Amino acid sequence: MSLGKIAKIFKENWDEFLYLYGHKTRETVKREVEKIINCGDINNGYIEFKCPTCGNSKKVGFTCKSRFCTSCGKIYVDNWVESMLSKLIKTKHRHMVFTIPEELREVFQRERYLLGLLPQCAAKAVMSWLEEQNKKENYTPGIVSVIHTFGRDLKWNPHVHMMVTEGGMGNNNGWKNIKYFHYEALRKRWQKILLYELINKSKYKRKMKQLKNEIYENTKNGFYVHAKNQITSAKAAAKYVGRYVGRPVIAESRILNYDGQYVTYKYRRHEDNKEIIERIHVIEFIKKLIIHIPEKNFKMVRYFGVYTTRNKQNVNLIKMFEKRIFDLKKKLRKWEYRILASFGVQPKQCEKCGSMMKFHDIVYKNFGSVREKLKKEYENDIKEKLEQEIENYAIFKGIIYGKIKAIST
Repeated sequence: MSLGKIAKIFKENWDEFLYLYGHKTRETVKREVEKIINCGDINNGYIEFKCPTCGNSKKVGFTCKSRFCTSCGKIYVDNWVESMLSKLIKTKHRHMVFTIPEELREVFQRERYLLGLLPQCAAKAVMSWLEEQNKKENYTPGIVSVIHTFGRDLKWNPHVHMMVTEGGMGNNNGWKNIKYFHYEALRKRWQKILLYELINKSKYKRKMKQLKNEIYENTKNGFYVHAKNQITSAKAAAKYVGRYVGRPVIAESRILNYDGQYVTYKYRRHEDNKEIIERIHVIEFIKKLIIHIPEKNFKMVRYFGVYTTRNKQNVNLIKMFEKRIFDLKKKLRKWEYRILASFGVQPKQCEKCGSMMKFHDIVYKNFGSVREKLKKEYENDIKEKLEQEIENYAIFKGIIYGKIKAIST
């Protein structure tokens, strides 16, 4: 299997990077990069399919499941969209982006545990503004937020993409559609709420108080609430935000050249939409990528309002869910469907005779062949029972559905 550009860059340069900067590299980063380097390598285990017609076999390596991996990130997005389709309310949504000034970017890089404040404070700004529109009803919207730490130029730039329902559930009168959002009022709330929360949660309270005063006095730009687009259906909303959930730091199509020492890539500058081409040393390129790898178990996606677990069981809201999504979920659950839809390749079709291959075995790096292990237990039983038992084992482990990727070459 041919490596992607990013995987190739890491595979060829990671040892040198660790030699130079290993003492400064976070353990989470080391784990994630090792996953990417070994993604799909059959030496670490595989699924084997066999053609009943000509006897040809195909080995399919286990994937790394890392969202940082450009290949596995696609599967992560598909799974997320599938999950969200069963949760989103059938109503219009608004895509908003909450940004911070440059003075605060270093704070979140130095104290990564504070990143969780970004979606919390952005959601609080929206919900408190809606509450003031009618304090008796206290309309509660549905909010899905995604944290991004990178800009188009790969620099550290934490911000929040948020999908907000155009309406909310009231205390007495049920659901009310709300189309108007006062973005200047939201911007001021966003600034005030975030700065005060940073003072409360930061380890360097004195510095944060001083920085807060400097921002109020000197910084006129940076805290923005942008309205991007109106999204008219739950299905479109899930797919739209899904792009931000699993978006890689840089798409491989933007990497123009890698010669073993230098990486040339392009991006469109946000200010004037001009295409910029940069050429940097591969070690510096790796630095730009790994800074955006989140800490282990850090939740990049957060839910607020009626989309929280506490509120989503409300009977009045369940009636608004899109019913047809459950049929779609069954299709998306199959890894063959994902590969066929994305790449036009049927992973179980025999490359020699065109017949459909059948599941044959699972081989783990340390455990060995599942077929051989089970064969010893069922050597006196009929062949059909052995075949069914192996496949049941595979399904139980969840390997067939979502844990592997096809090797088409």
